[in-house]
This record gives sequence, C-alpha cells and structure tokens, in this order.
Amino acid sequence: MRLELLYGVLFKFINRSLIKVYKKNVKRFGFSPAALFWNSKFSQESRFKVLEFLIKKFSNIEGLRIADIGCGFGDLYEYLKTKRKQSFQYRGYDINPEMINYCKNKYNPDFFFISTFPETECDLSIISGTYNYVTINDIYLWEKYLIFNLKECFKRSKIGIIFNLQVSSETKIINNIYYTNLNSMTKLLKKNFSRIHYHFDKRSVSDIYFVVLKN
Repeated sequence: MRLELLYGVLFKFINRSLIKVYKKNVKRFGFSPAALFWNSKFSQESRFKVLEFLIKKFSNIEGLRIADIGCGFGDLYEYLKTKRKQSFQYRGYDINPEMINYCKNKYNPDFFFISTFPETECDLSIISGTYNYVTINDIYLWEKYLIFNLKECFKRSKIGIIFNLQVSSETKIINNIYYTNLNSMTKLLKKNFSRIHYHFDKRSVSDIYFVVLKN
C-alpha cells in the first residue's frame, strides 16, 4: 500500500511537470504541431494514417466510440472527421487545461475533457505519441507510469487500446524522448495484458504501434 501511494505521488508529479513543459511550448510555438514536439505536420498526419489503418483493422464498426488520450489541440479529431468513412463518436482527454480550452473553443465543447483517462466507457482508447516525451530520466519509473496509464485506459475501453512509442534497438531516454525496444516492451505488456499485437509501418518508421485487445 505504501508503495502504491508513493507511485501515486510520483505520477502526479510527472503530470504536473508535463503540464508545465507543454504550457511553455504553447507560449513559444503557439497552438501548432511544434508545441506538441511533432517534427512537422507531415509526420503528425503520417502517424494518424497508421492509427486509422489499425482502427479499421481491429474495430471497423459504425458509431465507434473513440477516446483520444492526450488529445492536444484536437488534431486527431480533425483528421478523423475528414478521412474516416464510418461514423464515430469522439471524446478527447488531456491533462493540460490550456489545450482542452483551446479544443472546446475550436470544436464542440462537449467533446473535450481535462482527464488522464476516459471518463465514460469507450470502444477504443487511441494514444498518439502521448508517452514519448518524458520529464524524468528514470526508465523504470517511466514504464511504471506508462503501464499504469495504459491499464486505466484499457479497463475503460470495451475493445481495447492502440498506442505508439518511439522504437530503438535498446530501451533508453535521450533528450527527454523515451525509446522502447520491441522485445522488452512486448514482455512488459504481456505481464499486464493477454492479447497484444504490434505493427511497424513505412509511413512512420521511427514508431512501433501496439494494439491491446480484450477479446
């Protein structure tokens, strides 16, 4: 119990430090992909194309309820509105109040919420780049934080979760970016989930995508 309380305190600290970093970035770059540490609008949309491919592959249904975790400026919502042929329901979540207020003003205010996890049941939690930027230099603690958040999203998602991470030959943190290794991350996920798929894509070569399903 004491260890769980300690992790709870540490995770709150991580969230506060992330909010602070992104707030400074918005002040510097405005409401642009650069403020979210995207290299470019092109690289952002390349990931969205892969995510939409995986959504179709594993949950090609009408009225799909999507929770966008770490929604930023609502760019995934904008992309899905334009590209997705099937109907869908969308809710965006972010820990940064400034970003959520931006989304509420730009889009439907009923679609966006300040939260780390889905507040209501969804079909799929989509997590695009949310756990790439880190504010600590402790791989063990960051992976604890990652798995805790994935599990919380998973239990609120009827079908499962889809997320991406930066990939490398070894697990490391460089310049505040977390890189995972396929084998080590697969092993870590298997300790906590049962059905796991991974995907590499030439449209987004620096990333590895994981799909964690319930059934």
